[in-house]
Amino acid sequence: MEKILKILILEDSPDDVDLIERELQRAGMSFSSMVVNKREDYENALTEIKPDVILSDHSLPRFNSIEAFKVFKDIQSRLNLAAPFILITGAVSEEFAVQCIKAGVDDYILKDRLKRLPACITNALEKAQIEADRRKFLNEVFASETMLRQAELLANFGSWQTDLVTGISKWSDGSFRLYGFEPGEVEPGYERFFLHVHKDDADKLKKDLEYAVSNLDEFVGKYRIITKTGEVKYVDSKFIVIRGSDHKPIKLIGFLHDITSQTEYIQKIEAKNAKLKEIAWIQSHEVRAPLARVMGLMNIIQSHKKSGTDTNAVLNLIFESIKDLDVVVRSVVRKTEESPEE
Repeated sequence: MEKILKILILEDSPDDVDLIERELQRAGMSFSSMVVNKREDYENALTEIKPDVILSDHSLPRFNSIEAFKVFKDIQSRLNLAAPFILITGAVSEEFAVQCIKAGVDDYILKDRLKRLPACITNALEKAQIEADRRKFLNEVFASETMLRQAELLANFGSWQTDLVTGISKWSDGSFRLYGFEPGEVEPGYERFFLHVHKDDADKLKKDLEYAVSNLDEFVGKYRIITKTGEVKYVDSKFIVIRGSDHKPIKLIGFLHDITSQTEYIQKIEAKNAKLKEIAWIQSHEVRAPLARVMGLMNIIQSHKKSGTDTNAVLNLIFESIKDLDVVVRSVVRKTEESPEE
């Protein structure tokens, strides 16, 4: 029997809700929906119905999708919800889309392109299931050191710990591999670690680490490392600080996760956005200039057509302006073709 999806729709426009539901029905999806537009009702719905999918408008009265997503993440961690969060909005900038992806939103759909919505939901559910399976798998393998090595290899992360009293550091096999080494190939430690931190990130990272060890219970950060072979990787790092009875730090336990592919994907989006801005500037400025000249010259012809004035010179100027316009249009086309691939 096909599962009936529980869909929570955060929307204040009945017309938009109707469009969303009709598009899902047209795609043959089996679902039940609950519509809310207030924060209190939204929080209650998350807890009570535990939706399979959340569809959220960006702008609501005294509430928006950013706040809605933060509420969802808080409740998700407490109730172990695996529901995808999809933003549905009338308009969205590339910058906003990038920020949403960075924050963890599964996808976004423009309201004038709702035909994408069924496929978007299906893909998001598949990804959520994969992530749920991955978490379950990692929870199981952490019980065994042997299986932990397998988990690190599959998930591309590494663990480490440092005894601040003795100065002895230990790296897991996954940590060695992140830096391009075979397990046990080098002696782990603070100096070895910073040999592989990108020079442009090193000074800030040292200050952040010193502050965290002295004042915080945990550290979360992103930076670049250089592997044994010179490859640049982006890593997501987190460690916790173990303190003694006198509150002095005695041990650090942490994880490193290779996020190079995700980071490069976001960089491609940002590069494409920059190219699109450049194209938009050309359209709004350079195209307007020859068009304005053509329009002005046409006005001259119109005002003198009965006066017997020789218009050949004016027509030549119009021709030159049209050629200028053709050059600009070709430039726009060329820049569009050069736009970075997604």
